[in-house]
Amino acid sequence: MILYGITIVTSAFLLFLVQPIIAKQILPWFGGSAAVWTMCVVFFQAALLAGYAYAHGLTRRSSRTQTLLHIALLALSVVALPIIASSAWKPTPGSDPTWRILGLLAATIGLPYFLLSSTGPLIQKWFVGDCGADDPASSRSASRSASVYRLFALSNFGSLVGLLIYPFVVEPYATLDVQSWAWSAAYVLFALACAACAWRVRSRDSIEVDREVASHAIDLRADWRANSHAAPGIVRYGFWLGCAALGSMLLLALTNHITQNIASIPFLWVLPLSLYLLSFVVVFEGRRGAGWYVRRWWLAPVLAAVITMAWGLTTHRGVLNIYAAIPIYSIGLFFACVFCHGELAASKPAPAFLTQFYLCLSAGGAIGGLFVALVAPKLFNNYWETPLALIGLCALALFVIRERRPVTWAIGAALGTFASALIFIAAGESPFESTRELIPGHDSTAFVVILLIAAALTFATAAGRKWPLAIAIAGFACTGFYGAKYYRFLSADTIFASRNFYGTLRVKETSAGPMQQRLLLHGVILHGDQYTAPDKRRTPTTYYGPGSGIALALRELRPDHAPLNVAMIGLGAGTLTAWGRSGDRYRIYELNPDVLDVARRDFTYLADSKAAITPVLGDARLSMERELADGSAMPFDVIAVDAFSSDSIPVHLITREALTVYFRHLKPDGIVAFHVSNRFLKLAPVVLQLAEDAGLTAINVIDDPNEDAYSSSEWVLVTRNQDFLDRDGVLDASTEIDEIPGLPMWTDQFNNLFKILK
Repeated sequence: MILYGITIVTSAFLLFLVQPIIAKQILPWFGGSAAVWTMCVVFFQAALLAGYAYAHGLTRRSSRTQTLLHIALLALSVVALPIIASSAWKPTPGSDPTWRILGLLAATIGLPYFLLSSTGPLIQKWFVGDCGADDPASSRSASRSASVYRLFALSNFGSLVGLLIYPFVVEPYATLDVQSWAWSAAYVLFALACAACAWRVRSRDSIEVDREVASHAIDLRADWRANSHAAPGIVRYGFWLGCAALGSMLLLALTNHITQNIASIPFLWVLPLSLYLLSFVVVFEGRRGAGWYVRRWWLAPVLAAVITMAWGLTTHRGVLNIYAAIPIYSIGLFFACVFCHGELAASKPAPAFLTQFYLCLSAGGAIGGLFVALVAPKLFNNYWETPLALIGLCALALFVIRERRPVTWAIGAALGTFASALIFIAAGESPFESTRELIPGHDSTAFVVILLIAAALTFATAAGRKWPLAIAIAGFACTGFYGAKYYRFLSADTIFASRNFYGTLRVKETSAGPMQQRLLLHGVILHGDQYTAPDKRRTPTTYYGPGSGIALALRELRPDHAPLNVAMIGLGAGTLTAWGRSGDRYRIYELNPDVLDVARRDFTYLADSKAAITPVLGDARLSMERELADGSAMPFDVIAVDAFSSDSIPVHLITREALTVYFRHLKPDGIVAFHVSNRFLKLAPVVLQLAEDAGLTAINVIDDPNEDAYSSSEWVLVTRNQDFLDRDGVLDASTEIDEIPGLPMWTDQFNNLFKILK
């Protein structure tokens, strides 16, 4: 038992520790997008499914075959180390990164990850074989069943530790190369332990517990709630697949929702996945293997959390404060996963069928992940899978309750409708426009307080026969209402919407009139706007007004109005090109091809600019490095690094190595202008430290205009041009940058955003 337990914990620990390690390695190659993490998770789920299928098939072979094949694969996987991605997998300009990421992961960590994935069910099956095949109804068999599923909880605990250790212990203190080599060394130790477990199998003639499988035919009529010792029926298999798929869909959908407008850092990827794993520990551990999930006590808080998450989709115009958004969606995800996985645990089969059970879990997880990562971007033009997943959770609640008596349904529906009405009144909203004037003004604080009180009351009475049904109906009604409101909110005044690997884009128009504006939004973050009136459409708006740092750089660098060569990293609506003059040349580096299409079709900044404009598709840093290598680099006067106004920042564009690349493209008296306006991150001290390290000067320009056309902005200008720095206009606009004590230097190998949180 000890050897099995150590091997399972080690495999699970390495299985989930490698995820942020490899994701952070390849993140800069694919534009620093949060979608990189989503694709990584999809690969991990697919590899997990392959590993579980391998374990299921291997345990049907002779003991000798199991031993020889598994030890051979372990030896082969060690040869594939270390886990350092090859630069040959870097993307080509304008290409879809999806399949390249999957290929890179398969080549770099495919076989080690596949074998780590197979370890849990394989070792548990071997453990059951060591215990012998008992009568399913015996007390020894029941004890064995509890023990083997507790190993599954132990596996998820190891996974949880592996995830949590990364942002708090590994990332702050180790470079990427050290992380990769240390993980590879630990994998060798795992391979030895797993080989020792496989060697023990050789002494048994066969895995006897499979006699139990052979003695049962699948009963197509078997209910999903059948006795755990009975052979699973087709309905039960479908139930397992559905619960696992919904849990996985919730994980990725809510992770996307959190990270699309919050920094793409491993902590915010790790947190949802950690809670997902913790839910498995909760439902499979405790109460002597029965788990801590009891439906009648969990149902009310689960549905209260789901309603709160649905409400959060539209409140504050979809830009919920980070200190509210992360707790709401993190706690909500945990409760939702406990519900999905708790229902799985409640219907788990006898140990003889555990590989089928785990295969269904991994298949369902892969189905949910593939839907969010591959199907939804092709099917939807926005993140509609988030409200759909929440509604699906309420539908699952109605399914598992499944009251058949009409009287019970009638009473439950009445109570559920009443509870829904109370929630709508507390929120100051109504599904019926005609009754809106009867409802008091919206107060989000009051809503949360009343919702918590309602949840507590329903939780206290949840043991009653009709309350679970009432709660489920109320949850379905409220979540459906907020889901519909979310759809209307994102669709209102939208003239164009698209979605691809890099996220969602929407073009909206304000009300008609001489001040009408057209807005470009990435998620819910504004990435540029333009007046539609012909006499106003050439006006530079938002962060590029006359008092902004970039306008100062363009104006003061060449007071004689000599032509400028300007690089733009990040296009948006193309607003900055409004400053272009005859003779100027602008080279625009844009990662997302959809952004370029929208800027050309729905905005006129590019067409109206007097400058000669050359767009370059692909990651800016990779493109600039290629230009240096092939001799096509343009000597720039100004490089505007404008990729940080969203809170999902590409860290690789603000490191020591990145600054070196910029200055290799820059004329001796040129300026690199970093747009560091950000809701939650203090980026100016990072730029200051990079500048001082390179022997350069950095000045901060904060613009807080009073005119509606312009937005508050913060730009940090980095240069060695002392004549520019001494100009009166520059001195008047400059403000001091407050340093952050103990802030580590940001490099490609090492960076940490915890230190710069506001």
